[in-house]
Amino acid sequence: MESPLVSICIPAFKAGAFIGETLESIRTQTFTDWELLVVEDGSHDKTEEIVRAFAATVTQPVHFQRHAVNQGLPATRNTAIKCARGHWVALIDSDDLWTPHHLEHAVARARETNAELVHTGVIMFDSDTGKDVELRVPTADTLAQFPLSLFKGEYVIQPSSTLIRRDVLNKVGGFDPTCRYVEDRELWLRLVRAGARVSYADSLTCRYRQHGGAMTRNAPAMAVGVAEVFERNVDWSLIPARLRRDITAEAWLSAARLILRANPTLARAHLSRARRHRPLAPRLLAYL
Repeated sequence: MESPLVSICIPAFKAGAFIGETLESIRTQTFTDWELLVVEDGSHDKTEEIVRAFAATVTQPVHFQRHAVNQGLPATRNTAIKCARGHWVALIDSDDLWTPHHLEHAVARARETNAELVHTGVIMFDSDTGKDVELRVPTADTLAQFPLSLFKGEYVIQPSSTLIRRDVLNKVGGFDPTCRYVEDRELWLRLVRAGARVSYADSLTCRYRQHGGAMTRNAPAMAVGVAEVFERNVDWSLIPARLRRDITAEAWLSAARLILRANPTLARAHLSRARRHRPLAPRLLAYL
């Protein structure tokens, strides 16, 4: 069987409420040389039934599998990627949507620029009302300052907007399963540090669902995750050394402040990590 150009990978956990809409947005793609891989992460709802019903209505290959136990989002994405046969991997979460020209624009941009990671613009919408609430697109400044803007967190790449060369993704080892909240940001940095070229396809073709069940609501864990990503990249020589240290220290300080009252012992540990980078910073000494 000839391999498709694009492998679409969907991680799913209790996804029955929204995955039908996601699949419908895949069905309407003007670019049709794709396969679909859905991995359910230990949950048992109507997801498999919905996916198999969808598979019966399209000519493209559709594959479904399930983790026996929950392994987390990064590991679930990796399972799908390992089964992919396409030259490119297109990521989309089980509650997000694509406009009909998403894959077409992303593939065209990849061919035009010879980049290994292509992403489009994102429209964040409210799940309850369906109203658009925010546009996530890189500014002229963040584009000009890349990859510094990526390191600082100003250049944001939404996973559901990405098209990534599979061989490059596999070369860096895919997502890190130990990163439970900012696994995407950690991977983008690792890809860029490995030499991957990034290109923005200037089109708003990804719709990112915002709702109360989103993992991003867990602010303390997110803050720790962000600090850990900075810590992993504090040795990146392409970024000015003082800036690396300052940003990493500030990230650990932010994580400490979020849990200071609830867990002073853990907050002190975070502050100590901040002091490794800015040992004489007055604010850190005051908190300690």
